[in-house]
Amino acid sequence: MKHFIFTTILFATLLMANALQFQQCNGNYPNPIDVTMLPDSPIFGQSVELFMSTIAHTTVEVGAYVYILINNPTWVIPFTYRQDICNENYITNCPISNYFSYNYTYYFYNSNEPLTVNAKAMLMNPDDTILSCVQGDVTIQASVV
Repeated sequence: MKHFIFTTILFATLLMANALQFQQCNGNYPNPIDVTMLPDSPIFGQSVELFMSTIAHTTVEVGAYVYILINNPTWVIPFTYRQDICNENYITNCPISNYFSYNYTYYFYNSNEPLTVNAKAMLMNPDDTILSCVQGDVTIQASVV
Protein backbone atom coordinates (compact mmCIF):
# COMPACT_ATOMS: atom_id res chain seq x y z
CA MET A 1 0.00 0.00 0.00
CA LYS A 2 2.86 2.40 0.81
CA HIS A 3 4.34 1.78 -2.64
CA PHE A 4 0.99 2.51 -4.29
CA ILE A 5 0.64 5.83 -2.44
CA PHE A 6 4.25 6.80 -3.24
CA THR A 7 3.79 5.86 -6.91
CA THR A 8 0.55 7.85 -7.11
CA ILE A 9 2.17 10.94 -5.57
CA LEU A 10 5.23 10.60 -7.82
CA PHE A 11 3.06 10.22 -10.94
CA ALA A 12 0.94 13.25 -9.99
CA THR A 13 4.08 15.32 -9.37
CA LEU A 14 5.56 14.35 -12.73
CA LEU A 15 2.25 15.04 -14.46
CA MET A 16 2.00 18.51 -12.94
CA ALA A 17 5.65 19.24 -13.85
CA ASN A 18 4.52 19.11 -17.50
CA ALA A 19 1.53 21.35 -16.88
CA LEU A 20 1.18 25.05 -17.54
CA GLN A 21 0.00 26.91 -14.45
CA PHE A 22 -1.59 30.27 -15.18
CA GLN A 23 -0.65 33.19 -12.92
CA GLN A 24 -3.06 35.40 -10.99
CA CYS A 25 -3.57 38.83 -12.59
CA ASN A 26 -2.34 41.93 -10.82
CA GLY A 27 -5.05 43.26 -8.55
CA ASN A 28 -7.13 42.11 -5.64
CA TYR A 29 -9.79 39.59 -6.65
CA PRO A 30 -11.85 37.84 -3.96
CA ASN A 31 -11.79 34.31 -5.43
CA PRO A 32 -8.24 33.36 -6.49
CA ILE A 33 -8.51 30.52 -8.99
CA ASP A 34 -6.04 27.81 -9.97
CA VAL A 35 -6.00 27.04 -13.69
CA THR A 36 -3.73 24.35 -15.08
CA MET A 37 -3.38 23.24 -18.70
CA LEU A 38 -2.19 19.84 -19.90
CA PRO A 39 -0.11 19.31 -21.90
CA ASP A 40 2.22 22.20 -21.14
CA SER A 41 2.89 22.63 -24.86
CA PRO A 42 -0.45 22.17 -26.61
CA ILE A 43 -0.38 21.04 -30.24
CA PHE A 44 -2.72 22.13 -33.01
CA GLY A 45 -5.01 19.24 -33.98
CA GLN A 46 -4.92 17.72 -30.48
CA SER A 47 -6.90 18.22 -27.30
CA VAL A 48 -5.89 20.21 -24.25
CA GLU A 49 -7.27 19.72 -20.74
CA LEU A 50 -8.01 22.68 -18.48
CA PHE A 51 -8.40 22.11 -14.73
CA MET A 52 -9.88 24.96 -12.67
CA SER A 53 -10.57 25.19 -8.95
CA THR A 54 -11.36 27.95 -6.45
CA ILE A 55 -12.94 28.73 -3.11
CA ALA A 56 -15.77 31.23 -3.50
CA HIS A 57 -15.08 33.80 -0.78
CA THR A 58 -17.55 35.98 -2.71
CA THR A 59 -20.63 34.16 -4.04
CA VAL A 60 -20.60 33.20 -7.72
CA GLU A 61 -24.13 34.18 -8.68
CA VAL A 62 -26.56 32.70 -11.18
CA GLY A 63 -25.69 34.36 -14.49
CA ALA A 64 -21.92 34.39 -13.83
CA TYR A 65 -19.66 34.10 -16.84
CA VAL A 66 -16.03 33.73 -17.90
CA TYR A 67 -14.66 36.50 -20.11
CA ILE A 68 -11.65 35.33 -22.15
CA LEU A 69 -9.25 37.62 -23.99
CA ILE A 70 -6.63 36.11 -26.31
CA ASN A 71 -4.08 38.36 -27.96
CA ASN A 72 -1.00 38.19 -30.16
CA PRO A 73 1.22 41.20 -30.99
CA THR A 74 0.68 40.65 -34.74
CA TRP A 75 -3.12 40.77 -34.50
CA VAL A 76 -4.97 44.01 -35.19
CA ILE A 77 -7.58 43.24 -32.52
CA PRO A 78 -7.67 40.56 -29.80
CA PHE A 79 -10.05 37.60 -29.79
CA THR A 80 -12.64 37.84 -27.02
CA TYR A 81 -15.16 35.29 -25.83
CA ARG A 82 -17.84 35.25 -23.15
CA GLN A 83 -19.08 31.93 -21.75
CA ASP A 84 -21.97 31.69 -19.29
CA ILE A 85 -21.00 29.07 -16.71
CA CYS A 86 -24.13 28.53 -14.62
CA ASN A 87 -25.99 26.13 -16.88
CA GLU A 88 -26.46 22.41 -17.50
CA ASN A 89 -23.25 22.20 -19.61
CA TYR A 90 -20.83 23.67 -17.08
CA ILE A 91 -21.69 24.33 -13.44
CA THR A 92 -25.19 23.24 -12.45
CA ASN A 93 -25.19 24.26 -8.78
CA CYS A 94 -25.15 28.10 -8.91
CA PRO A 95 -25.04 30.18 -6.82
CA ILE A 96 -21.70 28.93 -5.46
CA SER A 97 -20.48 29.96 -2.03
CA ASN A 98 -17.89 27.27 -1.33
CA TYR A 99 -15.18 25.23 -3.09
CA PHE A 100 -15.80 24.27 -6.70
CA SER A 101 -13.80 22.81 -9.55
CA TYR A 102 -14.34 22.33 -13.23
CA ASN A 103 -12.49 20.45 -15.97
CA TYR A 104 -12.79 21.24 -19.65
CA THR A 105 -11.39 19.62 -22.80
CA TYR A 106 -10.68 21.89 -25.75
CA TYR A 107 -9.64 20.81 -29.26
CA PHE A 108 -7.36 23.06 -31.31
CA TYR A 109 -7.83 23.13 -35.07
CA ASN A 110 -4.90 22.12 -37.30
CA SER A 111 -2.18 24.61 -38.20
CA ASN A 112 1.24 24.18 -39.79
CA GLU A 113 2.64 27.16 -37.87
CA PRO A 114 3.13 27.51 -34.10
CA LEU A 115 1.31 30.38 -32.40
CA THR A 116 2.11 32.19 -29.15
CA VAL A 117 -0.72 34.07 -27.48
CA ASN A 118 -1.35 35.84 -24.21
CA ALA A 119 -4.51 34.45 -22.62
CA LYS A 120 -6.44 36.22 -19.87
CA ALA A 121 -9.58 34.80 -18.26
CA MET A 122 -11.83 36.53 -15.74
CA LEU A 123 -14.67 34.98 -13.75
CA MET A 124 -17.36 37.65 -13.48
CA ASN A 125 -20.71 37.98 -11.76
CA PRO A 126 -23.70 39.27 -13.78
CA ASP A 127 -23.07 42.82 -12.48
CA ASP A 128 -19.56 42.61 -14.09
CA THR A 129 -17.74 42.32 -10.75
CA ILE A 130 -14.48 40.46 -11.40
CA LEU A 131 -14.21 37.55 -8.95
CA SER A 132 -11.09 35.85 -10.36
CA CYS A 133 -8.48 36.65 -12.97
CA VAL A 134 -5.63 34.58 -14.43
CA GLN A 135 -3.32 35.11 -17.37
CA GLY A 136 -0.35 33.59 -19.11
CA ASP A 137 1.48 33.11 -22.36
CA VAL A 138 0.73 29.92 -24.27
CA THR A 139 2.58 28.58 -27.30
CA ILE A 140 0.56 26.16 -29.41
CA GLN A 141 2.88 23.95 -31.44
CA ALA A 142 2.36 23.20 -35.14
CA SER A 143 0.38 20.07 -36.03
CA VAL A 144 2.30 16.82 -36.04
CA VAL A 145 2.15 15.26 -39.49
